[in-house]
Amino acid sequence: MKNIILTLLLICPTLSWADPWDNMTLEQAEQVQEYLASNPYLLDYCDCCDYEGEYATEVYLMEVLSTEIVTCEWNPEYFSVKANVKRIARIPYKADGPDMKAPLAYTSEDEIIITMNYAWGYNGKAAKAAPLYTIIPYDVYGEQDLASGYCREFTNFPSPAMIGDTAYTIWYKKRF
Repeated sequence: MKNIILTLLLICPTLSWADPWDNMTLEQAEQVQEYLASNPYLLDYCDCCDYEGEYATEVYLMEVLSTEIVTCEWNPEYFSVKANVKRIARIPYKADGPDMKAPLAYTSEDEIIITMNYAWGYNGKAAKAAPLYTIIPYDVYGEQDLASGYCREFTNFPSPAMIGDTAYTIWYKKRF
C-alpha cells in the first residue's frame, strides 16, 4: 500500500502539467485583462492534448468580448479571468498541430476562464500565436521556456479570408 501511495505522489505532479493554468496573482490577472483589451483574439488550444481519438482536442479562434477578475475556483489565494467570448472559427487539429489553412467559420458565444497555457494570444516578438504565459510573466509553476509552447512551437493565426469576420480582418491586418 505504501508503494502505491508513493507512486501516486510521484506521478500526480507530472499529470498536473496537463491542467489549465487559471490561477493567477491579482497583478497577473490585471495584466491579462489589459492585454486582452488590445488583443482580443485568442486561439483556444491545448498543444499537449491528443489530435485524434476519444480525447481529441478542438482548436477555436475566439474574440474576447468582455472580462472580469474573479477568485480562482479551486484556490481562493489566487484569481482567474472570466471572459465572455465569441468563437468565430473551428480549426482542424492534426498530428503536426492546428491546420491554419483549413479554418471553418463557426459562431457561438460562451463564458470561459482564461488559462495561461491554453489561451494562445498574439506574441508581438514572434509575430505568432503563443501561450499567454509567454506574453505575460507567469511563474506559478516555475520558470517556463518562453520561446515555444509547452509541447509545440508557436503557431500562426488563420488567414481572415477563410473566416469572414470584419473585426478580425482589421485586427489581423494591423499585425501581419
